[in-house]
Amino acid sequence: MEEDTLSSEGTCGFCGEKVSSRALARHLKKHLSEKAAKSPEAGKRAFHLLVTGEGWYVTGKVYFLHLLVGGEASFSDLDDFLRAIWLECCGHLSSFHVKGRRYDFDWMAVEGFIGEDMEQPVGEVFRTGQILRYEYDFGSTTRLEIKVLSEYPLHSNDNIVLMSRNEALHIKCESCGKKPAVNLCSIHYGGEPRLFCAACGKKHAKTCPDFDDYSALPVVNSPRMGVCAYMGSESIDTERDKPWNGK
Repeated sequence: MEEDTLSSEGTCGFCGEKVSSRALARHLKKHLSEKAAKSPEAGKRAFHLLVTGEGWYVTGKVYFLHLLVGGEASFSDLDDFLRAIWLECCGHLSSFHVKGRRYDFDWMAVEGFIGEDMEQPVGEVFRTGQILRYEYDFGSTTRLEIKVLSEYPLHSNDNIVLMSRNEALHIKCESCGKKPAVNLCSIHYGGEPRLFCAACGKKHAKTCPDFDDYSALPVVNSPRMGVCAYMGSESIDTERDKPWNGK
């Protein structure tokens, strides 16, 4: 899938304007700076994070999240949010890598954590300009990059606020080339069609018995699309998680 065929804009959570991905960070900075100037909160810290990821079925880091994360939020809180909006399928392990330190979550461990304490507040670690790596699932790994873009004297009732994310990518059926893709076949590679509209998916099922059994997965707005048993978000921004509607 060529990167230039894909949508590269996000809707601002403050004003509702659709903005290109390249201009979105500057656009959100204006809102955050104005908010901080009008009502700065002494002793409070909030961080503007840009989270990006590259999917298995598309090229380039076209998936993005702009988050406002309170300094009192923990790494565990951020891990939970990323899992809920983009990643969670089977309770896999995950980890953050920052400044030579590693924060891991392992639900099978007695304490739940390996390495640094995942309950540590991010405000004790984050600094403007910092870049973190995040991994979910150490087998079929989904890797994200997290950039700390800015810091503001702000407080929010929610530890993590979704300010924007990429709109649904314009992914078309690879069989007919016309309609939006709604399903993919997770076992087909090597130049074969693997992304299907509803009609072409039914045709594909006639020649691929695994498609009706286990290999059909939904097209969703996440870099985890098509990996393991990922079915999409069930709790955060679910409408924008759906496939492109062709408009």
